[in-house]
Amino acid sequence: MSVFCFSRIAISIFFLLFLILLPISAAAQQNDSPQIIINLPSRTLQLYYGNSMSKEYYVAIGKPSTPTPMGNFYIVSKERDPIWIPPGRNYVVMSGPDNPLGYRWMEFLPLYGIHGTNAPWTIGMAVSNGCVRMLEEEAEELFDIVTNGTPVTITYERIKIDIGKSGKASIRIYPDVYGYNTITLADVNAKLAEYGYKGFVNEEFLSAILREESGKQVEFAKEQNIRINHTRLEQKGILVGNSAYLPVWAVAAACKSGFIWDAKKELIWKDNIAYKGLIKNDIIYSKIEDIEKLFSLRTDFQENDELELNSD
Repeated sequence: MSVFCFSRIAISIFFLLFLILLPISAAAQQNDSPQIIINLPSRTLQLYYGNSMSKEYYVAIGKPSTPTPMGNFYIVSKERDPIWIPPGRNYVVMSGPDNPLGYRWMEFLPLYGIHGTNAPWTIGMAVSNGCVRMLEEEAEELFDIVTNGTPVTITYERIKIDIGKSGKASIRIYPDVYGYNTITLADVNAKLAEYGYKGFVNEEFLSAILREESGKQVEFAKEQNIRINHTRLEQKGILVGNSAYLPVWAVAAACKSGFIWDAKKELIWKDNIAYKGLIKNDIIYSKIEDIEKLFSLRTDFQENDELELNSD
């Protein structure tokens, strides 16, 4: 945290109030303008343009006794080579290698800012007086991108789902650094449901990740190519742990077969026998062992990225 003279604080407060009164359609909210999202449990700062993340930086945040504030803010002032007055002291540290603010300051609240650091080993930790520290070269990079009025959102999301371009899905559960909330298995399943994975992931697997709360990325699903009678389907299956889920309509079409879907009970009916179905992105999936029974198929080949079934 940095202490500035009263006049600078007053200016910052005035500018902050001015920005709060701006309409939602202001230039800072347009898709081609940068936006900052900081998640405290993950110690990350993400730079967005519209809904697209441009870059992610690791940061240091406030320690539990002086937490970084949460909410929606704006960059209200920027400064190169800032000075620093240690809290409770009456002397000034000028810009230079001994200044903990580094060489760039981006203020989002009076006395709170995003800044560089002369202690790069603290990045990823909860050690500051409430400010957000960045590696110096990254702070200088961000400084050149953002302007006064750039939105800053500071959140406390402990569950993070990542969906890669290759179809791999992973989950992270971050420690409760400030003791703000406890995560339950129901919370994890609710987050998975947001991404269409409700019911796909084994709860023992999720419970193990929940117990650790390590923040490590754990892969839980990936896409799998499917061949039915030597013909590759356009739709892909989903490999979750040791279980493979296949798109039922696509398999039925390849087998020139049919079935009845009970949407209310999420059951697949054929020949008066019901099998469990799961919905993801409006596609019905079922486990491979049930697919074999539904359409009289056998699995002849299975690897991580390829699965082949053929008629009996």
